[in-house]
Amino acid sequence: MMRIVRIAVLAALIGASPAAADFVVEDAASWRGDANCSWYHWESFSSASAATGPNFPTNEPFPSGESMLFNFSDGAVVSGEGNIYGFGGPLNIHTYMYTSSDVQQVVANISMHGTELLYDQVMLVWTDGVEGGEDGFLMADVAINYWEEVDFGGGVGAIASVSYAFDVSSVTADIREVGLMFQTAAPHSSLDAVAIDIMTVPAPGVGAVLAIAGVGTRRRRR
Repeated sequence: MMRIVRIAVLAALIGASPAAADFVVEDAASWRGDANCSWYHWESFSSASAATGPNFPTNEPFPSGESMLFNFSDGAVVSGEGNIYGFGGPLNIHTYMYTSSDVQQVVANISMHGTELLYDQVMLVWTDGVEGGEDGFLMADVAINYWEEVDFGGGVGAIASVSYAFDVSSVTADIREVGLMFQTAAPHSSLDAVAIDIMTVPAPGVGAVLAIAGVGTRRRRR
């Protein structure tokens, strides 16, 4: 009987979701698409557990290994719509991104259905990518871009699209790896989509090479 009830809850949650998995409202970074900026977008998941491997962004033509998303909680499944559904417990999501130059800004968008996020516990962790090197973390205020109450069969939840903006430009370390970590409050939550924008400084040496080339040109003209 309990199994039938749980299946009914899962079916109700999926039925309450929009037909296409993505953001209802996304507050994308204003600098998305600019030079020295990267964008990673997950809107369909293939792995519900870290034990079965990472989820690579769906906007990359081939998994580059520069970004990955894992669920570290037990009892999750991938729904028919490609969402990660917390069937037996809350979700515990970690994303990891790797860069070739110093990170300055990170903007994260998250779309959830059902049981809500622990909104004030979403965290950005960072490291300089060197073993034993510098690392730290940062919290940011949530922006609720869309929120709609829904009864998904296991209780009242919501369809929510939220965003966070992290400014790490004042960190003196040369940040080469960042991770966004978030959890839901209880079971029966469904991760619909995640988007992460990263702004970095230009690669070291590019400006210097251009400056040297310019000086050489001026000297030849003289």
